[in-house]
Amino acid sequence: MKLNFRSMKSKLILLLALLSFVPIGAFAQSVTVKGTVLDGTGETVIGATVVEKGNSSNGVTTNLDGQFTLTLPKGKKLVVSYVGMETQEVDAVVGKDLKIVLKDDSQALEEVVVIGYGGSKARKDLTGSVGSISGAKLAAVPVTSAAVALQGKIAGVQVTTVDGAPGADINIRVRGGTSVTQSNDPLYIVDGFQTDNINDIPPSDIASIDVLKDASLTAIYGAKGGNGVVIVTTKSAKEGKVQVSLNAQMSVSKLAKKLDLMNSYDFVDYQYDFASAGGNRSTEAKFFRANFGNPQDLDIYRRATTHDWQDEVMGETPLNYSTNVNIGGGSDKYRFNISLTQSEDKGIIMGSGVRRTNLNVKLYTQLTKKLSLQLNPKVSYRRDTGAGGDKIGSGGIIDVLRYRPTNGLREFAFWDPATVDPDDEAIFEYTNPKNDIKENTLKKHSYSYTNQLALEWKPIDGLVLRTEAVHAMSFTDENRFYGAMTDDGQKQNKLPIASIKDKRTEKYTWTNTASYGFDISKLHNFSFLLGQEIQTKQTKETFMKNRYFPRYITADKALNNMNLGRPWENTTSLSTPERTASFFGQANYNYDHKYLVSVTMRADGSTKFAPGEQWGYFPAVSGAWVLSREGFLENNEIISNLKLRAAIGLAGNNRIDDDMWRYLYTVNSTSGPAFGEATENGEQWYGIGDGKTYPNTKIKWETTLTRNVAFDLGLFNDRLTITPEFYWNTTKDLLYTSDVPTVSGYTKQMRNIGQVTNKGLELSISGDILRGKDYVLSGNFTFGLNKMVVDKLNDTDDVIWDQNDRWKSSYNDYCLRVGDQLGLIYGFVYDGIYSIDEFNFDPNQNFLAIPKEGTVINTVFSNSTSGEPTLPGKIKFKDLNNDGVIDENDRTVIGNTNPKFQGGFGFNGQWKNLDFTINFNYMYDFDVNNATAYQLSSAEGNNKKFYNVLSKFKDSWHYFNPVDGDNYYKNYWVDNTVDVYRAANANVTLWNPTDVTNKVTHSYFIEDGSFLRCQDITIGYTLPSQLTKKWGMSKVRFYASASNLFIITGYSGYDPEVDVQTGLTCGMDYNRYPRSRSFVLGTNITF
Repeated sequence: MKLNFRSMKSKLILLLALLSFVPIGAFAQSVTVKGTVLDGTGETVIGATVVEKGNSSNGVTTNLDGQFTLTLPKGKKLVVSYVGMETQEVDAVVGKDLKIVLKDDSQALEEVVVIGYGGSKARKDLTGSVGSISGAKLAAVPVTSAAVALQGKIAGVQVTTVDGAPGADINIRVRGGTSVTQSNDPLYIVDGFQTDNINDIPPSDIASIDVLKDASLTAIYGAKGGNGVVIVTTKSAKEGKVQVSLNAQMSVSKLAKKLDLMNSYDFVDYQYDFASAGGNRSTEAKFFRANFGNPQDLDIYRRATTHDWQDEVMGETPLNYSTNVNIGGGSDKYRFNISLTQSEDKGIIMGSGVRRTNLNVKLYTQLTKKLSLQLNPKVSYRRDTGAGGDKIGSGGIIDVLRYRPTNGLREFAFWDPATVDPDDEAIFEYTNPKNDIKENTLKKHSYSYTNQLALEWKPIDGLVLRTEAVHAMSFTDENRFYGAMTDDGQKQNKLPIASIKDKRTEKYTWTNTASYGFDISKLHNFSFLLGQEIQTKQTKETFMKNRYFPRYITADKALNNMNLGRPWENTTSLSTPERTASFFGQANYNYDHKYLVSVTMRADGSTKFAPGEQWGYFPAVSGAWVLSREGFLENNEIISNLKLRAAIGLAGNNRIDDDMWRYLYTVNSTSGPAFGEATENGEQWYGIGDGKTYPNTKIKWETTLTRNVAFDLGLFNDRLTITPEFYWNTTKDLLYTSDVPTVSGYTKQMRNIGQVTNKGLELSISGDILRGKDYVLSGNFTFGLNKMVVDKLNDTDDVIWDQNDRWKSSYNDYCLRVGDQLGLIYGFVYDGIYSIDEFNFDPNQNFLAIPKEGTVINTVFSNSTSGEPTLPGKIKFKDLNNDGVIDENDRTVIGNTNPKFQGGFGFNGQWKNLDFTINFNYMYDFDVNNATAYQLSSAEGNNKKFYNVLSKFKDSWHYFNPVDGDNYYKNYWVDNTVDVYRAANANVTLWNPTDVTNKVTHSYFIEDGSFLRCQDITIGYTLPSQLTKKWGMSKVRFYASASNLFIITGYSGYDPEVDVQTGLTCGMDYNRYPRSRSFVLGTNITF
């Protein structure tokens, strides 16, 4: 025993001695692996990425022969990937040349889409309609928001921006919407939580966007999903080494298009036409001479400076930026992902812009083997400056465009203040719209905090119990200042006004779900979901408005010293809590992924309605048949996938104001003592609600029956995919604010009226056009056609008229009419201008033009400086009822604001390390009311303000002779005056803007808005990994991009994509912020 111990001791000493000579690195037991990557045809793949699993910084790319060599720790696996092919994991085997065959990517079928309440489903098992965009596609193209990234990408999903302002509202319509006058916005779900929009979500944070389009999928969300559901999933915590990525970009923007306005000479020439049309000795003519000089000397303005206010005010070329830093990693027990984004988007109009900061944190903890905890706190900040297109300066963009290009004689001389009328001089005081912008300012700050907590327990295989709570708070302060020269200031003794509004909103949601899935013999697959949810939202608002500030006070000084003004309005309000209680369930079954069926049921109770009407019930059922798995199509060389889908279901809408069913009492904004008492001006201190809305206890859910039939077709191993879909939606019990007899003491009431039908066709096509060893070119195309028709209204009316508040003409221009589409524009049909031959000229009345018998008499225009509306050179309309008079009865449909069809297409590709993307979107055959052009073709409000007009009117009808300054019309002291008048205006086809002094909608300004837009084009280059690995970086990509590069359209305004299908009174282009063209340089770096 003693001998054996000594022998063992000797062996241990010898072993330790040997080990002391072994390099330390040998303990790591690294191995070197060699291999070749091939495609399905046996060809080598050049540029394939081969990395160590879990350590993306250790990797190489295959050479020209498809070969690679990689050293990695023993026991680790290789991850091999290439564009357009399936990623594979293989064991790192030493001693033999590995042959790795990559298959063509058929991921479209295996792709997982999010369908709600934490659930997801492989696309091959879907029975409903879903459109998706991956985060990788979003990352390839720099866009300002997630909503913009959807434009033209998904069939049946229309994405439009209200105008070109930074941070402008973005309207998303899924299959045209379902409601007539209430909101048609879809439901937005971000990481399981409902939000108002997705405009401020940084695209770099997004993992995927899924759009649920039919009731078989949206029914699980009940009423709020009636207009479709947009589900955004942000990047989650992932297991593995900590990775840091940086996405940074800088851009410059400029005005995409300018309107052609009169120069100084043409402007002064036109203004004398306005002044002298009623006689060259009129009050207007004398005022013109005093400020612009003798009409015989107008040639001096040919050499005068023309102030181009479009350049001065909208010609900014701001430098903008966006930076995102993302850190993520962890173990199987604990994972985290933190994303911080900072961006600034300055507008092309001075003083406008948006600055955003977003922090998104995701934490995952595996508490036990079956219990996990997820936390997702988010913080965001947004600052808006600028009052918007309709609030720039004293009257909006239209006033910038109409601003006089010259200040008349003041450009050449100095006026002694003692010799001028101060009221007249005030007209010329603000000679620069850039200064005028300071007269009307807005600064808005928004802060929001959201915390989401989810606890998930899996007690047995297939069963998941989940409870999720979300609490959100948002704070907004809005500071407004109206200078003395604004319309508001002019109404308050020509002194400034300032207001401060603070708003706080608190929301919480608590959701509990139980899901269970299992299969029988791997053929019969079942899944079930049961859930319950409660939601609450409440808003508190404080408003203070003071007036009569010192005339020349600045905006900042007024808003920081509100006591310098006189108190005017002061209110505090707390909204009625908006509460919803819901119960829902879903059952899914498929047989061998060949025959599929899904049944959904949800019940929603809402405080929007009176007791007895609060609950709505929304069932849905859908099914699918995968024909390509049948014997007669299985293993078909051409058809790789063919699935028939059909769905039917109910959806609801309760998006109306609170308390439409009960009486409310309010305090007047000027405050006061007791109910029934009044101020010295007769204003009631207390009132009943808004004093206009009559309660209705019978209002109930607006409901929509949706039907959907579709094919999913994959060809050539899904290299080409085609999906045509047809849908038919019927909405009844429309929620509409109806007029009521004023004898009731009220003017309106919320009611359920009528029914509309919405039918449409969608088509999606995508595929790989070219594919080779080191290149791929892919394309996609979407097409959508939608038509909504009014089936019936209430029991007494066939038509309900309405008007756009942005630009109000003399008549209601929109209506709901049984049998018609929504969004039809009614007005007069333009029929040119009156000719001299349609009149007799009475020599006894200074050759006054008197209409001949048969000349149609215009009664809809107001008088101008030249006289009555029916005169030579003035606008003429068609007499549709042949009564000889133009009046309201001669109006007809002159425009349809609904696109006949719309969609988008694009191409993306890669050649070695070079990549590119180009996207287009289009809309065809829809009309826009170009009210901006109308104002720039009129003299409304021109008296003593001298507004500019479009340059084309330099060749319009003329009333004076520029040679001697005498009138053509009613010039009784000149021989053959009528013939001279006729000769001066021979071949003239345009009216003189001086003759248009009120707003009348007519067909001349209803323009076709059809367009094809190059939405963006991006070219990127990824540096070779062999190079970046030396710098400690796994990926470095640089790119250049241009957005809104060009647009092909016949529309004469800034841009036709304004106010598209936003409601009953849409398609109005007036005071809209122009769109810009942007150029971007950026980088994506992963450490």
